[in-house]
Amino acid sequence: MPRSDQATILKLMSDPREGQTTIQSNRPWGDIHMVVRNQKCSVDLTEVKPGERASLHSHAIRYELFHFLDDGGILEIDGQLFYPKAHEEFLIKPEQKHRFWAEKSIFRMLVISFGQWKAEDQIRHEDDYGRKGETLTL
Repeated sequence: MPRSDQATILKLMSDPREGQTTIQSNRPWGDIHMVVRNQKCSVDLTEVKPGERASLHSHAIRYELFHFLDDGGILEIDGQLFYPKAHEEFLIKPEQKHRFWAEKSIFRMLVISFGQWKAEDQIRHEDDYGRKGETLTL
């Protein structure tokens, strides 16, 4: 499917999780957070070092769900700042400019990508490390 067709289909999706929300299940030994169930997605664990910041970037064809595992991160979405607590979630839609950073301590988050994951889908608008406009490399 051409990239433009994929982008159109994804933009029509109001919720890439198909109405599913994260479910917290309390157990005697602790908690389970069921973030995504039975869906095609890519998942990565992102760790951000104190004082470091990701590029301000966007994606043309994929949604990203950020599930913060720790306090201490800062998230910017289209110029608005958020200070997430552990287990807070944010859905990033295609073409929304976003970035995240850590001020005082490492923080971790799960990044769940919906739609086809391609490195070239990431567009860097600003970058502290001189990579503006460069394609993402793994």
